[in-house]
Amino acid sequence: MVRYKGRDQIEYGHYPYTETNYGSEATSATLYRIGYLTEIRPTYDPELNRQFILRDTDNGKPLGIYSRKTNIRLTLRWLQGELADYYQKTLLGGYNSYGEAKLYHSATEKIYHKWAGLKLDTLSVRCSIGEPITWTAELIAQTTDTMATTTNTYGSSPGAVWEWDDAYLQLSTNGSDWTTIPDVTDWELRIENSLKQNHTFNASGEKTLQSLEEMEQRCDARFTMYLPSDTYLAYLHDQTKLYLKLVLPCSQYIQFSEGKLSLYDPVLRPEDLVSCRVEYMGGYLEHSFT
Repeated sequence: MVRYKGRDQIEYGHYPYTETNYGSEATSATLYRIGYLTEIRPTYDPELNRQFILRDTDNGKPLGIYSRKTNIRLTLRWLQGELADYYQKTLLGGYNSYGEAKLYHSATEKIYHKWAGLKLDTLSVRCSIGEPITWTAELIAQTTDTMATTTNTYGSSPGAVWEWDDAYLQLSTNGSDWTTIPDVTDWELRIENSLKQNHTFNASGEKTLQSLEEMEQRCDARFTMYLPSDTYLAYLHDQTKLYLKLVLPCSQYIQFSEGKLSLYDPVLRPEDLVSCRVEYMGGYLEHSFT
């Protein structure tokens, strides 16, 4: 018996599709890499339900165990390296994608796991002093399966990893004039697409998704900074609109526009400087991943 483990060769690639090709699979394609993967977590939930009825001769037993709907999710966590085509373009651009993971133990022992109709539900990016920038995507898929072989190949490997000193946060009151936020020690940005899973009756009797629709998009951020003067925080609090930008390497950025600071949470400890956890509620998303 073969026991697969994290030390085996594991690769992941994706191939984007427009909405008119929702749920398509890739064959004989060069799949795009997303970065340096640190975690792949697939989830399959058939929503099993024990169905009880009014008792007859089989007292206390369910009539059967039935599946309500099929829910397929995939969580990916990775360190971003320089690429020609960034996964964020697919995630934030409204595309759906085909995903494929290769688990290679030996020439005779290997598994390919595939997902079709993947769409972004939530995306977060975080970093602390001394750590690389970490991305986490939670996706919903239409179908999933495993296979012994594939006709797809994997594209070029990513370049240098984006580290903590490669990125910084900026604020603006008008979306044009930016100032770097001082003394930030950690930060996290989160984007939620609030996907609506559409299950419908169909002639084939399948329980798979018919479509995934993006609903209200939410964008929020939080960061910790050493406490500056009260004048600075009071000034930010008094602004009717604030723009927050995460400046990333390779001329990339993520921007939350027309939002407000929503929480100030100072932390006082005798062995440290006074720090302040700040939360920001964004109005809408803008980014450079196009």
